[in-house]
Amino acid sequence: MGALLGGYFCIAIGKGEFMASVIPAHLTWNVAFGLAALVMTISLLTFTRTRHSMGPIGLSPLPSAQNRTWVWQDLAVYGGGLLAIPVIMMMVSNTIYTDYFMYIIGPFSLLYLFYEMSKSSVSEVKKLIAGLFFIFFSVVFWSIFEQAGGSLSLFAAKHLDDKLLGFIHLDPNGVNNSANSAFVIAFAAIVGMIWLWLAKRRKEPNTVIKFGIGFLLLGIGYMLFFSGRFFADANGISSLDLFTFAYFAVTLGELCLSPIGLSIMTKLAPERLQGFMMGMWFLASAYGQYVAGLFGASISPEASASPLEKLNIYTQGYYDFAWYAIIAGLILILISPLIRKLMLEVK
Repeated sequence: MGALLGGYFCIAIGKGEFMASVIPAHLTWNVAFGLAALVMTISLLTFTRTRHSMGPIGLSPLPSAQNRTWVWQDLAVYGGGLLAIPVIMMMVSNTIYTDYFMYIIGPFSLLYLFYEMSKSSVSEVKKLIAGLFFIFFSVVFWSIFEQAGGSLSLFAAKHLDDKLLGFIHLDPNGVNNSANSAFVIAFAAIVGMIWLWLAKRRKEPNTVIKFGIGFLLLGIGYMLFFSGRFFADANGISSLDLFTFAYFAVTLGELCLSPIGLSIMTKLAPERLQGFMMGMWFLASAYGQYVAGLFGASISPEASASPLEKLNIYTQGYYDFAWYAIIAGLILILISPLIRKLMLEVK
């Protein structure tokens, strides 16, 4: 709900299309991004009022450990979190530091995982290798999926009309920010029920096949983004309806991959490495977003190009991304028997 509402209201307030009579023109974007701080504070207050109803979920496991150093370990976690703030601010303000960080953190994490594998049983190693397959392919998935914050945002701002279903006037960038969240809210439970319905009939696809289906749906979504060139006018303005429907396909792809990936990481990892493997999964998401920026830059048109030429350059890039996704999905489906063997008893 926060992504749905915040994604749209941030744009509407920032552009002065909402609450313009209340917010001074020179402060619209300050207020738009300040909403994040406001609702995070509300979320924190909600958590502090309701956490006692959550039982032991999320509590540190350290107090129950045999040694007595857990207090200092807990403090080290909180201290490390605070120390990370200026580091992150530095990486945001100068992206060369982000490059350095990404060059280091991935190889370091893999080396540590290989070290842990050397202390693991054969069955644990097999399942961890299966987990690495999922992590690698998730990087590819997010590299394509996460164009929303880059090239698709620019595309929406300059190459879409503002009519949804012919009569609803919406800011195209607001749709770009919020369509994914709207479709997740609308269809997550339905997709879950479909898996349950298939499972009762012993027809539910395994995890690897679901990943492959997710890639194929992602590819279909980007083919729809590409097809926007066939609905454009002479000024390079295309259909918001088609753009939104493409997000529907992309979101279904995400629903075949993201929640299932979160689940499988905890099932494939031995208990002592569950937190680390979950961290690897989110690190893969970070690498996906990092590569997404490079992908988006690679299809950025020249400033001197005409609007129609820019639209064609963007959509040609989406055509290429669609094929990357489709090929990755087919590869996953083809190698699914190998990965299933590595997963052993994990379903």
